[in-house]
Formats: sequence, C-alpha cells, structure tokens
Amino acid sequence: MEVANKFSNYHVPVLLNETLKYLISDRSGQYIDGTLGGGGHATEILKSLDSGGKLLAFDKDPDAIIHNRERFKDQLQMPQPMIVLLNTGFEEASSIQELHGNISGILLDLGVSSKQFDNAQNGMSFRFDAKLDMRFGNAGLSALDIINNSSEQELTDILRKFGEEPFARPIAKSILLNKGNLETTFQLRNLIEEQVPKKLYSKSLARVFQAFRIAVNDELNVLDKAITNIVPMLKIGGRIVIISYHSLEDRIVKTLFKKFEGKVEHINKYSNQQANNDFKILTKSPILPSEEELKANPRSRSAKLRVLERLR
Repeated sequence: MEVANKFSNYHVPVLLNETLKYLISDRSGQYIDGTLGGGGHATEILKSLDSGGKLLAFDKDPDAIIHNRERFKDQLQMPQPMIVLLNTGFEEASSIQELHGNISGILLDLGVSSKQFDNAQNGMSFRFDAKLDMRFGNAGLSALDIINNSSEQELTDILRKFGEEPFARPIAKSILLNKGNLETTFQLRNLIEEQVPKKLYSKSLARVFQAFRIAVNDELNVLDKAITNIVPMLKIGGRIVIISYHSLEDRIVKTLFKKFEGKVEHINKYSNQQANNDFKILTKSPILPSEEELKANPRSRSAKLRVLERLR
C-alpha cells in the first residue's frame, strides 16, 4: 500500500521495526491497533498482512479518524477492506464479543501523538496559548472544569499522583487562589513559573501539564482496565505489544504483564477470574529506541516497549 508523504508529518511511529517483529505472528490474522493516531503503525501492519488479514483501529480523536479516512481511502473503498476505523477508545474493544479468542495481536502505542501536541487548540501543549481543555475527544470534563471544581487537596493529589510533581502543594494553592482568572495554558504556565525555582521550571511545566491531561482522560484507570480485559481476547500464540512513555504507564504495563504470567497472585477485579500461567513475557527488560532512532525522532527518547504472548 503506497502512502503519500503528506501523511508522514502527522506522527512518526516509534519503535516501528521492533513492533512489527513481535506483533505479527499470523499474516492472515485479526489485529487491533488501539491507538491509531496518524496511522503510521497501522500502515506498516497492513503491509505485513495477507489478503485474509484484518486490522481494527481505534481512536477517540475525531480528527485522527478523519485523517485516516483519507490516508486509507483506497483500502476503505475495497469490497472487503482490511482495515476498520472505530472512533472510540481501545478500552471498548473487549465489548466486541466475536473478537474474543480470535485476535492475533494487539498494539497500544500510549501517550499523545505529535499532532495532538502540535495542535494549538486542544490545550495539551504549553507551547501554545489555548483554553485549558486537554481532552482526547469531545466528551467528559476539560482541564478547566476539573480546576474549577476541585479543592486544594484534590489539585495537590492530581499533581502528585499523575505528575509526580515535588511542588504540587504550592502550585495547587496558587491555582486555587487564581482560578477565577485561570482559563488558558499560558496563564497556568505563569502560575507554575511563580512557584518553582527557575532551574526546575521546564520539568515542572511538563509534569503539571501531564498530570492534568492524565486526570482529564482518566488515562491510568483506562489503561489498567483495558489491558485486563483485552489480553484474554488473544488467541493462542497471539501477542500484545505496548509502548509507554512515562513511568506511571510503564509501571501498570509491567505489573499487569507479571500478573498475567502468573508470577504475581492476582484476582482480576474486572472479571473475577484468577490469573494463571497461560501467558509469557517476551521482553525481560523493555526495548528502547536505538541511537539511530533517537537522532531521527527525539520524541522517542522516553519510549519503552513490552510484549506479552498467550501460550494456551
């Protein structure tokens, strides 16, 4: 499948070769791309499949779906397209009953796409002045809603839990004191700058924006529940490949993989099923980007790839 260069600037797929190496076990199988984004991984997955293969691609962001309808226009116009685009979160995959036990591979490339970070309107980036929104889609509370309806302690907890921010308390106190006049990313930036030492400002800025984005989209709970529910959908020999970008995500992935492998006693809190030894972790340590990839795509620097396989 040929893809025009105009699509390459949406998001550069991270750890692409490593992903394909572990993900594709059956060229005629069914696969899930739970985080479609710009379609970079999806394009290469489709190239790796035979005519009998199929890819279900999920994304909450309506813009991502619009983008990929154009990117995969030729494929979508075929009588039996190999790709299906679903404008919903990957956590909904487990509700598709006919997929259970029939999935050869699942890819979750977590975090935020380059396109979303470069979007001046969604409020996810502190590089642009915009309303404090930060939602992946159009549903739910925005960052501003959370700020306006949270106590100082609740704001402190968000910054500590989701951003691991050492200056959480003074930043939360400042937000609370100014929240009547706090509506934009630059206004939040200014508050952070007033509360942290200059040499730590850049890191605090990233941590605070990360914390609110995670809280807005409930990212960690969604990830925990999704992994717990979709891993059992794999067929024998099927694999789940997850790329995470910060320690909070990676900790969840690592812990749940160990539970599925049976090395940690665990009751599935979502389905009441006892974990067993039906799975094996294929990556004893996470796979990291090569020096070559880091030079070509600096945004890959924090990426970690882990893989789990179903044995029986």
